[in-house]
Amino acid sequence: MANFIVVVDADEKRRTIFLNQIKPNLSPVDGLIQNECISGDFHSVWAATTKAPISFFSNEKEASIIWGDAFYGNEHERIDAEKIRGMWNNRGDNQPPAFDGFYAGLTYSRKYGIIAGADLLGIFPVYYYTKGDVLLLGSSSELFKFHPVFEKEFNPIGLVSILISMHIFNGETLLKGVKRLESGRLLVWQTGSVPKEILQYDFPVSKKYFSLPFSNHVDILDKAIDEAITYNISSGTTYNLMLSGGLDSRMLAGYLKAKNADVEALTLGEHKDLEVKCASKVAQNLSFRHQVIEIASNQYPLFAELQSRWEHGANGFNTIHSWGIHPYLRNSADRVFTGYTLDAVIGTRYINWALSPSSNTMSFESFFNSINAYGIRIDLLKELLRKEVFGDAIEEMKSRIQKVYEGYSDIESQRAWCFNLYHRQRYHVGPILWRLSFGAWPVSPIFDRNVLESAGAMPAATIADRRAQQEIVCKRFPNLAALPLDRNNYNTEPLHPRLRHLLAKHLKYRIGPLNRMYSFLKKKENIERRRYYRIYNINGPGWLAVRHQAESYRENVFHFFNKDILKEILPAPNVKLNLKGGISDASGIKSLLGFMLLTKDYF
Repeated sequence: MANFIVVVDADEKRRTIFLNQIKPNLSPVDGLIQNECISGDFHSVWAATTKAPISFFSNEKEASIIWGDAFYGNEHERIDAEKIRGMWNNRGDNQPPAFDGFYAGLTYSRKYGIIAGADLLGIFPVYYYTKGDVLLLGSSSELFKFHPVFEKEFNPIGLVSILISMHIFNGETLLKGVKRLESGRLLVWQTGSVPKEILQYDFPVSKKYFSLPFSNHVDILDKAIDEAITYNISSGTTYNLMLSGGLDSRMLAGYLKAKNADVEALTLGEHKDLEVKCASKVAQNLSFRHQVIEIASNQYPLFAELQSRWEHGANGFNTIHSWGIHPYLRNSADRVFTGYTLDAVIGTRYINWALSPSSNTMSFESFFNSINAYGIRIDLLKELLRKEVFGDAIEEMKSRIQKVYEGYSDIESQRAWCFNLYHRQRYHVGPILWRLSFGAWPVSPIFDRNVLESAGAMPAATIADRRAQQEIVCKRFPNLAALPLDRNNYNTEPLHPRLRHLLAKHLKYRIGPLNRMYSFLKKKENIERRRYYRIYNINGPGWLAVRHQAESYRENVFHFFNKDILKEILPAPNVKLNLKGGISDASGIKSLLGFMLLTKDYF
């Protein structure tokens, strides 16, 4: 990905000083190349790999840039900088078109000012800040602080949203005045004006396919995904595939093999891991080149520093390990296919978050409780936050969340689908793509409007619990459905087991006592074969190092938090944390760690 920043400032001396300060700090990781685009008071600089798809244009009056892959219309025409200049600037009364693909784009002219946007889901981050005749725009707000007009002022509502849900909400960040552009919106700004976010792409929910049989739903989704992958593949281009052994990447592997794409699979983990064992069988079955690597836990403090600095807590703090993937991608392929958030689009389990099993009813309260399970519990958060700093921000944030949730649809399942997709997936899972792109540019069918609109027109009975997704794999790729499947637990039962698997399972049952003894010995050896449980373990060596790292800044946050409650939630690093849900219960604690690290330079 490009880490980019844009400044529009009529004061040439001030603008030049700002640019000279940020250029040495622009690259989050080593090995990136810097480039720039200039037109009058407009100046943009970015750092990216040499393979990153970037197009830019400028003259003395205008400039335009596309960072990434952008496609337009049914023919999937590739959009470059000159095309976006004509399509967005000369818009008249027409709504500026949105594009498929993973990208950010902008145009600048003396007449229209700045127009900036991103992919359909808003996963490519775009942050902005304005004051008077100055605009700062970037994929991170970290470098804004170098401009003389920028004020590093704390935004309480931003921290409340992070501690409630593990990520920001509705573009509110930790810095007052800094906004993240909302999904489906374009930023429009002219010198001296107030920035506006105008609608570009609306949330794709409907009842279009509700009356069709399930088999038709499967065919519709299959066709949409197939077409989305087709136009993203070109001859002469090499591809990585992030292959986990789970359902999403397995499905993508099947489509890529069917299209004879030049693929090398990359699996994260150790050879003993269930994820790796499942992924290896898929790669072997499809004759993919396959690389297995693990991100060293002793690098976690470095990754924590990167995530705190460049993302400012906006995306939670669980996935810091993904900052270590890009070196393995950089020299192996041009693009990387990923299944991140694909399940949230076509096979979501998050609809169930709104369900109350005891009453078989769906509600906002049930959904909110599921969200809050990954943050600090509301009752505990009220004790933690100092009233004199945060006031009634907790209840205010909950009300905001409810209003947005209920505004998506009249159908409860679609409300849950939309909210998860445009918040948890966008802010928490999606940012992994930003980090991957410092190695190879991400490709995924989730950035295709036909895929989004097809899934958004399906009833819950089709897309919940991954029902349609599983059927696609069984119907389209039966060889892959017969292989062991990683489910983030010890059940690796294939979707559609072959006879020999069933016979082996029967034999295993007959010698059950021996297997139970083997499992007992493995447990006694403290062998964790589920990678996600190992890398998210807050008591593990990597996270313990991060806790020691953050401990130096504990006193910095006493202005915000009741220090006794903070000690209860996050004791000193020498105290082991006993948590019921190892991943979910630790998420809010990790958000606190990220905030503590950020106070080194802010607040």
